[in-house]
Amino acid sequence: MYTHAMSKYWFKPKSYGYGFFPVSWEGWLCTIGLVIVILLSGYSNGVFSENQPTNQQFVRFLLDVFIFAGLATFFFEKKMKEPLQWRWGRKK
Repeated sequence: MYTHAMSKYWFKPKSYGYGFFPVSWEGWLCTIGLVIVILLSGYSNGVFSENQPTNQQFVRFLLDVFIFAGLATFFFEKKMKEPLQWRWGRKK
């Protein structure tokens, strides 16, 4: 019978506010990958070109950022010890 061993957590929730940060090499690799994907999106949409991007290119880039960040949050949350929620500091 297959038993799923508990894997280690890649992300830890922030103490204040909403969000999380990487605490393992896998988490850092995923975070760096997300940054690379967002930079590639900016490059492909002309955001970093010498000419000013059109409004359509800039809106497309912002839409890409929201989509990639949303998908990353959805998948990264599964590798957190605690659920993603607003925090007012650690309980004592």
